[in-house]
Amino acid sequence: MKKTIFKTTALIALVIWLSPVFAQNQLTGTVDYHDDPNLPVPEVSIQLTDMNNNVLQTTLTNDYGEYFFDSIPNGSYYLVSSTLLDPGQVTLQDAFLIMMHLFGLYDFTEYEFAAADVNGSGTITWSDYFIVIINYLLQGQPFPAGEWQFESVQIDFLARDLGSIDTARVWATGSGDVEGVWVPSGRSVTMVNGIISEPVTINQQTTSIEITSGYPELISGFNLNINYPSELMTITGVEGPDGNLNYAIEQGVVKILWMDESEHAGSLFYGDHLCTLLVNQKVGIGNEQSATMTLQENGMILDQSGLPVEGAEIKLPSIKSGEINVVNEASCYPNPVVNQLNIRLANSLNTAGLLCIYDISGKLAQQVDLNQFTSNTGVIEINTSQMSPGSYTYVIKTGQQDQVTSKGRFFKSE
Repeated sequence: MKKTIFKTTALIALVIWLSPVFAQNQLTGTVDYHDDPNLPVPEVSIQLTDMNNNVLQTTLTNDYGEYFFDSIPNGSYYLVSSTLLDPGQVTLQDAFLIMMHLFGLYDFTEYEFAAADVNGSGTITWSDYFIVIINYLLQGQPFPAGEWQFESVQIDFLARDLGSIDTARVWATGSGDVEGVWVPSGRSVTMVNGIISEPVTINQQTTSIEITSGYPELISGFNLNINYPSELMTITGVEGPDGNLNYAIEQGVVKILWMDESEHAGSLFYGDHLCTLLVNQKVGIGNEQSATMTLQENGMILDQSGLPVEGAEIKLPSIKSGEINVVNEASCYPNPVVNQLNIRLANSLNTAGLLCIYDISGKLAQQVDLNQFTSNTGVIEINTSQMSPGSYTYVIKTGQQDQVTSKGRFFKSE
């Protein structure tokens, strides 16, 4: 009898000693956007990994952002999260908040910090700000840190009461979305509307087109994506309130972005006049042709506090082509040309002016001041060795009004 009791006691002691090793734990929780329980994130893949990054289990959050793991041995683990959903949309307001943080005027929460660190360096610098402003909003490039950021969570399972369930809540954020507004089906952030204003007549001289708004109060920034008639005109420049304006032109769209990058942002400039487009009528366009400009989505004006102005109207003039006075046709040789183009005028060159060469898209490829030519032979020699192969148009402008007096075409071969 004593021997039997000894064996039973030893077995019970062994089970008690080993129970922490073979304990089966449970873990549950939610994934919430910016730690907001009203914004649960579904379809998040969560991996339970050990300290050596070996994956033990994987689960997916449900429509309520909930996840659950079962049968977890005692030990230390990480939760690694990812998703294929679209993150929150990044706007000019997010860039403003990053700028305010860099000026020491806005403190970040942990998830706001993760959203602002778009280059993944672990710090917030002006590099993050310019990546949002230039690389992302203006040029459409992805963030180096990726689209999503999730809270890094470590779980330690030790001896515990039988049947207890551990919980761990995980926050999520989209890179760049410091503001933290997210809807699974996407959201519209269009805060401005485009309206057609008075027509503007353009010609081959540089014409200024004013872009104004119906919001006359102080502003701290704006961004506009404008569709313009690229078949009718060429945009040669954009001028803004100060030197902080940036713009990009691609496939009939001009993207314009300006931020008051001062510690007193929103105290200097008003929204009634936003920017000026410098445009030229394309060569070969006939008289009395017309077109309109339209505003794409995602435009925004920030008030003096950096908040979006809702319902602001952006005035976009209709465009009408003007008359073209061409005195004569200038011939050129050789055509096609390789390294040197000779342009022969009908009359000897005896007035000051400019020779402008445009590629097939209407972009200025080369400009030559005619004052450098002293010959009275009426022949202008142009070096074309650095020009790309393709079709080109040239015009000669003389006089105080940049009147077009001659034009022609040539083809540049390799």
